Amino acid sequence: MRRVNPRTRTPIPATILIFSLGVLLMVALPGAALLELITASTILPAITYGSTIVLYLAVRKRLGRKEGAFDLGRFELPIAICALVWTLIALFVLVTPGEALVSVVIVVGLLLAGGLFFLVMLKFDREALETEPGDAGAFMH
Repeated sequence: MRRVNPRTRTPIPATILIFSLGVLLMVALPGAALLELITASTILPAITYGSTIVLYLAVRKRLGRKEGAFDLGRFELPIAICALVWTLIALFVLVTPGEALVSVVIVVGLLLAGGLFFLVMLKFDREALETEPGDAGAFMH
């Protein structure tokens, strides 16, 4: 799945897999499948944003500061906390309606599949996790 087509510079097998999974979900879900997928696709970015904020709050003291770079100064922590609260409220609004149950199940399933994939990579191909994209053709295998 990590192969990138040298001509198009796109991950064609991964793209086909995601497309196929989307089609399968559309066939397997009841009539409002598109609405379920759209709702699920709004939950995932909110989780990503929230995770990024939590990670930033956890490591912000260890990050280096570049002179002349954008800096919020003393407002950094309050703004980060407000962003996290906003993200949590957005998640609450997205997942609490009864109609969102199927979307939540889809998101939980995707998170579990991603977590399982991460654990497999951690055990069997740790080097891929420790190599940054762009490192001497890391994804051109």
